[in-house]
Amino acid sequence: NVPTIAWSGSGLMCTDGSEVSQSLFDQACIKDAKHCVEVCNKLGYPLMIKASEGGGGKGIRMVKTEEEVVNAYHAVAGEVVRSPIFVMKLATDVRHLEVQLLADEHGSCISLRTRDCSVQRRHQKIIEE
Repeated sequence: NVPTIAWSGSGLMCTDGSEVSQSLFDQACIKDAKHCVEVCNKLGYPLMIKASEGGGGKGIRMVKTEEEVVNAYHAVAGEVVRSPIFVMKLATDVRHLEVQLLADEHGSCISLRTRDCSVQRRHQKIIEE
């Protein structure tokens, strides 16, 4: 059980502990604009609406109120067509660090490097270490 920031998949658990089933994955995804509003209202604002396959500032929108959700959802869905979409609480006053891992089928895993992605403009990294 790994603690995470509240998101559209909060509370879902892998029963076998190893692989995420398609059914479980689908439960975490936002289905349409109406569903997005429901999930956002449940989680509380501010939030990020994110396309799973987005990057470089594409497919991500911050929403602070219910009135912003439908337009933001459609913008995300239009920028990364057919990508699964998730919603997560906006983390403020934090550092965004990424660790790149390499793992094999035998369970061996190493960290290749880390990077501080905290310095961003419009949700796009502008400095990478």
